[in-house]
Amino acid sequence: MKAPERTTAEVFPRYIGGEVLADSATLKWPGLFARRCRFPRVVDGYLVPATAEPLITCTLNGSAEFQERDIGGEWLPRQVRRGDIFVTGSKTPYELRWRSPLGAEMEVIHIHLAVDQCLAAFEMVYHDKAGAVEVTDFYGRDETLVYLSFACAEMLSARTAGNAKRVASFAQLLAIHIAEKYTNIASQRPDYRGGLPIARLRKIEDYVRAHLAESISVEALAEMVELSPFHFSRVFKHATGMSPLQFVTRERIVRAQQLVRETSRSLIEIALEVGYTSPSHFAQVFRRVVGVAPTEFRSGL
Repeated sequence: MKAPERTTAEVFPRYIGGEVLADSATLKWPGLFARRCRFPRVVDGYLVPATAEPLITCTLNGSAEFQERDIGGEWLPRQVRRGDIFVTGSKTPYELRWRSPLGAEMEVIHIHLAVDQCLAAFEMVYHDKAGAVEVTDFYGRDETLVYLSFACAEMLSARTAGNAKRVASFAQLLAIHIAEKYTNIASQRPDYRGGLPIARLRKIEDYVRAHLAESISVEALAEMVELSPFHFSRVFKHATGMSPLQFVTRERIVRAQQLVRETSRSLIEIALEVGYTSPSHFAQVFRRVVGVAPTEFRSGL
């Protein structure tokens, strides 16, 4: 079924593929729509329609080499694993695709917060500013939101009825957490304890990919997002699971693999293009990350 550019939380599962394991719609939960879903190992790409209701996604099990993009834009890669969180209030659709290791197919929970539930939380948190509040995008680690997402999954599995008081309390708590951390007003506060806002994370990613042949320091990356190197390193690892230098190394080797696969250029040329002036150092890092030396990688293609 072709996905529309916009839909509602109620019919959202029709367009995302995968197998719905549990759905709050049958339980008549007030204030939110929650679905626990299992996906195939390889998903070549599909359109995720925008919804008026903000969406929280948490990976419950599995992992994947994951990519997302605006329609027709450049694919942005991520390594998704258990406990990773996506929050979006996007008004436009976007595209996803991914590939999981064999036996590590992803199981996720999608939670849409009802518009009325969000508005009530905005008014509680921001009072007279509530009318200007919008949910912003976030990708990273948030232990509180992970805990709430797993609790939601457990309530789904237990088939907790919608008239249970804990369901209404849970929806309110979740909405207040989103209001306090993932809104345009909240993002104006210098609080990065839960990870980097997705716009700043993408700024770092784009810079690194455009400057792989150059020396890239933690200090320079931290300056781009106006944080101290120490604070930046902490929140970057919180958001991605990697230190900034580990991320730079991964991006260099991912690019090197692409060049080895798609060109006939020498390994020395490729090493220089991704920032390694020493061929032996390049081979050593390549083997550590990929598991085989560059020469073995090329001969196995």
